Amino acid sequence: MIQETLSPYSERTITVVGGEGALGSKVATNLQALGFRSVRICEKDDPFLDFARLSDDLYFAVDNKEISTMLQAARNQGILQPHHVILDGSSVKEPLISLYRQLDESKISVCSTHLGAVPAQPWRGIKVWVCEVGENSEKAKQLAFDLFLSTNSSIRVINIDEHKNVERDQWITMALAHIVANALKDTNFPLAQFDDFATLNAELLALPIGRTLGQGTAVPSEVLFNQPMKWEWLESLEKSIKMLRQTLNNREKLQSLMQENIDFHNHPGGFIDSIFRKAGIIGARNANLRMHKLSFRITDDRPGKLMEILQAFRVVGANLTAIDSMPGTISQKERDQGINPDAIVDFDIGIDPKTIDEEKESSIRKQLTELGCIVK
Repeated sequence: MIQETLSPYSERTITVVGGEGALGSKVATNLQALGFRSVRICEKDDPFLDFARLSDDLYFAVDNKEISTMLQAARNQGILQPHHVILDGSSVKEPLISLYRQLDESKISVCSTHLGAVPAQPWRGIKVWVCEVGENSEKAKQLAFDLFLSTNSSIRVINIDEHKNVERDQWITMALAHIVANALKDTNFPLAQFDDFATLNAELLALPIGRTLGQGTAVPSEVLFNQPMKWEWLESLEKSIKMLRQTLNNREKLQSLMQENIDFHNHPGGFIDSIFRKAGIIGARNANLRMHKLSFRITDDRPGKLMEILQAFRVVGANLTAIDSMPGTISQKERDQGINPDAIVDFDIGIDPKTIDEEKESSIRKQLTELGCIVK
């Protein structure tokens, strides 16, 4: 691999295509923090070729079709040169690979990225796939690392050809989510009612259905429509339904079918036990928060802050069953106040109901407010 480095960001101009969208706006904000000379925003009706001419780097926060159209136009005009660095955040990579390989052969550095969660979610610890294209990917990969390390994301480096497995994961999850959602709709069994009566496994099933529906239609339809193996996967689903139908009236055959599935997915490292435990942790977390929960937010996270917070529960004798936290999404008001997004944390605290009453909770709320917490 050719080892090249970027010139200082202070000397470079980057354009974020789709920079006003959910992904693009966050990418633009984080790029500004890297110290670029200029971070420019290009939207659908803006003159992209003019932006490309005036930029050193391009980040595409739009779908694969728009990326392909724009890059083809820029290449045909002779705008793309070896000094350009190109990245994207598209959920679908397969249609772009051939074009990206051609750009790499022209000494243009290309690296494709994929955030493993909806952009509005805080990125701390979220998987990000950084996809190498060819021997000239190094500069673009360096920019991708700087961008996502600054957000504390969990970076997985793969070859862009391997991204097909991410797309397969997405396809099967989103397809099944909508198949089950449609079956629930067909039987007049709303997801809220399904979740209300859910055992642990059913409660866990409701999560990917709800998250997929919560993503709207743009990204899921892009993933489902563009999957090269969509018809093969659909045939496999239909075959699996047929096999289940054939065994439902024979308990022994049904158990045999189930055991074949267990054996296949458990081999060779006992993965089923691992995922069973992981799912149990999620279930226990929900259970421990269900009995009595107190939620609050801090905007000044620092070492020792949690110890100060927990004193409010200790002094009244409240016994905790769960401490759940995740990075909070900054509001516009907080941004205007100059609050550091990385210092925002949302907490859910589970309390043993035998150790809490109205008076104790009032005392806890007061102490948390005095510590600067925003109690919900």
